[in-house]
Amino acid sequence: MHSINSSDKVIDRMDRLADMTHFPALVNAGATANILITLLITWRLVPLFHQIYAPVVWTALVLCINLMPVIFLRAVSYNKSPTPALRNMSFFNDQHRFSDWVYLAASANMAFWILVSWSIFTISYTPTTLAALLAVAFIVTFAPVLLRPFLR
Repeated sequence: MHSINSSDKVIDRMDRLADMTHFPALVNAGATANILITLLITWRLVPLFHQIYAPVVWTALVLCINLMPVIFLRAVSYNKSPTPALRNMSFFNDQHRFSDWVYLAASANMAFWILVSWSIFTISYTPTTLAALLAVAFIVTFAPVLLRPFLR
């Protein structure tokens, strides 16, 4: 049986998390920027909201904002061109073409970063803590690109 190289898979045929290591670097950069910007906004929100439900509401709002373009683009059947291979995908043009499980994984990842960062910022609200968390989030989120030379 011949297995297909992950970089040759079309994006709606991803079947494992490791396939994400074949995204173009710009796609990973966009996802990383989304996480980092969300963490910066979270850092600013923590001192303003002390209610126990605030991080959950913020998480739900961020997930809705992140999924709205996908829902909209799927609803209008935007971009009816052939679905590209992972290595050829575009961050903006193809973000709505993944299998549903990919959005679940991305949403879980975003929720993790928001809830962990909110908890950490509640304990230590300092610029140093923010910088450290942003550095860790960058390394972890951009790891598929950073590790490519070692995975070949």
